[in-house]
Amino acid sequence: QMRYTYYKNQQYDRIKSQCLINKKLFEDPEFPPSDESLFFSKPSFSAVWKRPGEICDDPQMFVDGASSADVTQGRVGNCWFVAAAASLALEKDLYTKVIPNHKTLTFKSVKPEDYLGIFRFRFWRFGDWIEVVIDDRLPTINGELIYVKSKSKNEFWSALLEKAYAKLAGSYEALEAGNPADALVDFTGGVSETIDLVKEDYHNNFEKKMALHAKLRKLMERKSMSSASIKVTNRNEMELQLDTGLIKGHAYGISAVKKITLGQNFFSSFNTETLYLVKLRNPWGEKEWNGAWSDGSAEWKKLSVKEREKLGIKNENDGEFWMSFDDFCKHFTNITICMLVNTSVISFNKTYHEGSLKSKWEGNSAGGCVNNKETFLRNPQFRFDMTTKATDVAFISLMQPDKRSEKVKGKGENLTIGMMIFRVEANRIYRIHQNYDKAGDSTFINSREIFIRLDLDPGRYVIIPSTFEAGIIGNFLLRVYTDQSNSFRQLTEDAPVPGCCPFIPWCAPAHLQVSVIVTAVNNLKKKGSTSMTVDPYCIIECEGCSVRTPVVTDNLNPTFNYGGIFYLRKPESLLKIQVWDANTLVPDTFLGEINNPIEVNNKTVLETHSLMERKGRDGAVSKAEGTISFKITASNNLTFL
Repeated sequence: QMRYTYYKNQQYDRIKSQCLINKKLFEDPEFPPSDESLFFSKPSFSAVWKRPGEICDDPQMFVDGASSADVTQGRVGNCWFVAAAASLALEKDLYTKVIPNHKTLTFKSVKPEDYLGIFRFRFWRFGDWIEVVIDDRLPTINGELIYVKSKSKNEFWSALLEKAYAKLAGSYEALEAGNPADALVDFTGGVSETIDLVKEDYHNNFEKKMALHAKLRKLMERKSMSSASIKVTNRNEMELQLDTGLIKGHAYGISAVKKITLGQNFFSSFNTETLYLVKLRNPWGEKEWNGAWSDGSAEWKKLSVKEREKLGIKNENDGEFWMSFDDFCKHFTNITICMLVNTSVISFNKTYHEGSLKSKWEGNSAGGCVNNKETFLRNPQFRFDMTTKATDVAFISLMQPDKRSEKVKGKGENLTIGMMIFRVEANRIYRIHQNYDKAGDSTFINSREIFIRLDLDPGRYVIIPSTFEAGIIGNFLLRVYTDQSNSFRQLTEDAPVPGCCPFIPWCAPAHLQVSVIVTAVNNLKKKGSTSMTVDPYCIIECEGCSVRTPVVTDNLNPTFNYGGIFYLRKPESLLKIQVWDANTLVPDTFLGEINNPIEVNNKTVLETHSLMERKGRDGAVSKAEGTISFKITASNNLTFL
């Protein structure tokens, strides 16, 4: 069951009961029918607020269910919100979460408790679902809705959804200009990804283009939502209509992505043609693409009447149109995708493990980006593990709170934020004090959410989110999604502290920090006849603590780049690294080891040593096949690394 909080502490059931007792329709004191609810700046028009029953006869929440045609943009420039709402309408499982009890909502007062002028909507904000209560008084001019409206004059779900969202933002005007990704995330709790079609040169790269089409098809099947837009280079280009019929600086909802094979039948697969198409919708409900595959174009003759009906082709100026995917990649510049990451324990679809934490930059921890060399590592740090056997994908989202409601105070600007990801030792539980090998990073931008998708090898990683400039205070939400459990948590301690009884050996304070990263093992040879292949792995051990590397399958010269960090109490401790061959039905086979003293050097040194056999009964040690290379750093400063 969904958990949610009440916006402005307005509880739907309590308010509804009070209205029933008072025999009055709800009038929302938190979002009154006034200029303050319409504007945060100077009023530009005068509105009359009316309930749906005063606007038309037979008002209904839904007419024949929800569809993208139910959401047409009004006077405010919030195409980003309208495009997202149109995408929401396509997925019943999603809009019923945003509009609870949608089947029972009515404007008819057959029973007094049925209609009391109160409605509720739920939005996901900064990690939590929030329930927003509104009355149904809507701003009109000459009896017509000013803002979002439906194609059906007596349908009001989209207008009320917009009102609830405007209340959350502080006013209708506060919805002016935005990112479709923000609204999509607010409707779903998903994570948003933006793809730059120009920068990545999708139009001229056939393989990337086909991979993107396949990706969008798969995401649509998993109920993810997408939109597209064309960048503007200056303010004069905003909402400029091009010769193609497309509008610059305008968000279009993507409602379908299709791959259609023509000429294929049971008897023959020759002379076939594959079409890659995409369907979009202009939130204005008009002004469409006029090129190939547009309404009424000659290309549609390639499809049979039955195929056209299956795609729902209509030659109407309703804002919906089709394009070839090639033209789409040529004319649009950005795609925004809201991915619904499935974290359900029981599911037939692919699921992910989620790690989610809120934190803040303030005081000493507001270190700024990596350019601020003296302070960068003071930022909050978070660790997570990649526990798959091979390289796998991780999704990382960094989000800051929505600032629209602060526009009335002359604020409302997002912070410029980003993040860096470092690969660290597999057993690290303390903060890092030097920059490690970079595993990935994001651009720094003043978006509400930053998203990166990384292909990562098995191991442990540290994320350092930051503002671009040091000393900037702000809250953030960090989310990590991986294929398997990721042990996501914040690193708060700098180094181990002595136990309560330092005179007891196991409570004695550590005096030495040692980091060991096995880079490679070379020239191994198979031992015994229990296996056809050599599947090596290493065990790194210091003072009884050990780290095991992943297994590298069928390789006599494996590369690992995997290691551990150790905090040692005894200066005379040895470093032991063993190499083993992993077997399935019988015990693993020992291939060789090293036992080396540790030299304090306060720098990273690459060493290569011959592998040795275990000591014989006579104490003699013989050479084994192969060598091992590793990077070692040892320091008496426990915060050296």
